Amino acid sequence: MIALTSYTDIIHIIVTAMLVAIIWIIQLLHYPSFRFVDTDKASAFHEFHTRSITPIVAPLMVIELVIVSLNLYHHLSMINMLLFSIVTVIWCSTFLIQVPIHAKLTTNYSSMLIDRLIKTNWIRTFCWTAKLLLITYISVLA
Repeated sequence: MIALTSYTDIIHIIVTAMLVAIIWIIQLLHYPSFRFVDTDKASAFHEFHTRSITPIVAPLMVIELVIVSLNLYHHLSMINMLLFSIVTVIWCSTFLIQVPIHAKLTTNYSSMLIDRLIKTNWIRTFCWTAKLLLITYISVLA
């Protein structure tokens, strides 16, 4: 992404902004609410969360990955490598850290796991926020 000159760049900013809004709501509101769920309802609550959030976030993450990959393929630059790297960190954090914690919460709903989920989710929160600030800054300079 060099300048905000194409529909792809506009879609990139919109998708990233949506992901940033979602991750901040998850980080500050939804994940902390896991602490207030009665243990007898924890499994159903957690299942509802994963079943409901996946169809919202997964397509946006795939669109984001496709866009940064295409941008890197078509224009090898430091900024595109940085954006691709940020998205790679987000995907690694999601599938190597958060998804396994969610899997454990399915069978062992504990405050320790909830705290770990909240703490490690800051990786994605920071990365998506930094990415949005970066692409917005780049688009304003163009």
